[in-house]
Amino acid sequence: MLERPERFSSPWNIIRGLSCALCLFAALILLPGRAWAHYDPMIEESTPVPPPLAEPGEDAALVQVTVLDRTTGERASATVSVNGGTCEPLVNGYRRYGLRFCANRQKGPIRFRPLKYYFYTAGSFEVRVPPGTVTLEFGKGYEYAPRTVKLELEPGDTAHLEVRLERWIDSSALGWYSGDTHIHMERTGSNDDSLLALTSAKDIRYAYLLSMNTQGYAQGGEYEGWLQAKGLGDRSAAHRGPYFISSGQEYRTSRLGHVTIILPDSYVPGTGATKDTDLGPSLAVIADQTHELNGYIGLAHGGYWHQEADALLLAGKMDFLELLQFGGYRSLGLEGWYDFLNIGYRLPIVGACDFPYTRELGSEITYVWSDSQPSPRTWARAAAEGKSFASSGPLLFLKVAGKKPGEIIAFGETADTTLPVELEVRSANYPVRYLELIVNGWVVKRELFLQPKTEYHLETAIRVGESQWVAARTCAEAGTEAHTNPVYIYVGGKQPFNRDSARNILARLEGSLETIDQKEVLQRLSGLKGELEACLAGRKSRLPLPSIP
Repeated sequence: MLERPERFSSPWNIIRGLSCALCLFAALILLPGRAWAHYDPMIEESTPVPPPLAEPGEDAALVQVTVLDRTTGERASATVSVNGGTCEPLVNGYRRYGLRFCANRQKGPIRFRPLKYYFYTAGSFEVRVPPGTVTLEFGKGYEYAPRTVKLELEPGDTAHLEVRLERWIDSSALGWYSGDTHIHMERTGSNDDSLLALTSAKDIRYAYLLSMNTQGYAQGGEYEGWLQAKGLGDRSAAHRGPYFISSGQEYRTSRLGHVTIILPDSYVPGTGATKDTDLGPSLAVIADQTHELNGYIGLAHGGYWHQEADALLLAGKMDFLELLQFGGYRSLGLEGWYDFLNIGYRLPIVGACDFPYTRELGSEITYVWSDSQPSPRTWARAAAEGKSFASSGPLLFLKVAGKKPGEIIAFGETADTTLPVELEVRSANYPVRYLELIVNGWVVKRELFLQPKTEYHLETAIRVGESQWVAARTCAEAGTEAHTNPVYIYVGGKQPFNRDSARNILARLEGSLETIDQKEVLQRLSGLKGELEACLAGRKSRLPLPSIP
C-alpha cells in the first residue's frame, strides 16, 4: 500500500529549509542589489585551513608508488592522501589542483562531508615521509572502491608500492555514463593530457570545460577567463581511452543570471562587445544564439530568484536545469523544479560541480543512459532529453513499467491501472538513509534506513488514472544526494496541471518583474505571465509545452 503523500522529502530537508529561510532573511537585508545573484544560503566563502605539511627530516623514508587499474592493468590517475594529507610529493605537475591549494570551499551541504587532503597523480609518484607508520589512501570518483595501504618504514628506507584500484560497479557496462557539464579549467592548447588526468582521476567520462566572462563580454576575448585555446564545440573534443573533454562557455550577467553552454560551434555573439552584460541582451536571446550554433544551454546554479530563471524555463529556452550542486539543490530547489514538471514541462536536471568554486572536482555529476558509448555530443543530447540522474555519490536506477528516466508512457482517453516500479540504489562510498518514490512532487513511498545502506532494491507499484510524472530520490546527510529525472505518463493526451505550482511560478515572475529593469526582458516576462494566467483561467495558452506522442 502506498504511504500518504508528503510534500517535504525528508526530515533533513525540513532542518535545511529552516536554516535556508534564516539565511535568506539575512541576505535580503545585508546584501546589495548587484550581489543578489549570490544570496544563495549555500554560500560560505571561507576555505578550511589544511593541516601543516610534515617535515620528513634527515632520516626520511621514501615511498615510490605506481597506481594501476585492476581490470585493464594500465596506469590509472587517482587522488591520494598520505598520512592524512600531511605529506605530499615535492615534484607533482598537478600540485596546484590538489585539495590543499584549489577549491575546497566551505560551500553547500557537501562541506560537511569529511575529506582527507589529497593530491592528484597520473599514476606514479614518490613522496618523502617520516619513518614509522605511513598511511596512503587512494580514491577515483564514485565507482571505484577506496583503497588504504599502511606501511612500516625504518629511517632511510625506500619502499616500492604497486596499488591496483578496482571498480565496485561499472556503470558504463550497465549503459550509464558519467559526465559533468560545468567545470572551469583553462585549455592552453598543450595541456589536454594533464586535464584528462585530472578528470579521469575523478572518473568523469564526459567533462565539459567552460570559459567564463566577467561583467563584460567580447566573444572569448577581453573579459574572458578560463580560456579554451582549442576553440569550442565538436572540434574541441579530445579523449584518452573512455575519458573525454570538450569546451564550452558560461555566459554570465549579474542581473539576469548565468547559463551553461556546452558544445556551441563558437562563442555566442550576444550584442557584440560590451563592458556590461547587464545592459543586454535577454538570456532568451543567448539561448536562441546557442541553438543556432548547435549548442546546448542550461540554467546554471539552479537559476537565481528575481532574475530571468522562471521566464527562461516557461519559454522553453533551456535544455536543462543545473540543479544539484555543492551537495544540494540550488536556488529554485526541488520545489521550483517540481513546479515546472507539474504544469506539463519536461524539464531535465543535471548535477554539475562548478569546479573550482565548489569543494572538489566531480562532487556532483550526471549519469546518462545510452545503448552504446556516447560521443560528447550524443551524451549532451541524452542529458537534454532527461535520460539521466544527478548525483553527489549514490547511483540511483528507476524503471516504471520497464521505462527509464526521460521515457514516455501513453494511454488512451482513460486509464485506471497500476504500473510496476523498480528502484535500485548503489552507494558503496557514501551510504544512504532515505529512498523515495515521487509522483507529481509528492513522496508516495519512502524507505528510511536506521543503518545507512550501500545497496537496496525496491519493487512497488503506482496507480495511474491521470497524467503524471514519476521520479526517485535517495539521500543521506553531508550532501549525499541523487535524483532521477522523471518517467512521464500521459492519459488522454493531456498535460498534468497543478494550479498551486502555476501560482508559485507566477509569484516568482512577479518578483522578477519588480527587480529587473531591462525593457526587453520585462516585456518577455509580462507576456509569459499573461500566458500562465490564461492557463489558470482555463483559456488557450501559447506556452511552448512539449508535444505528447
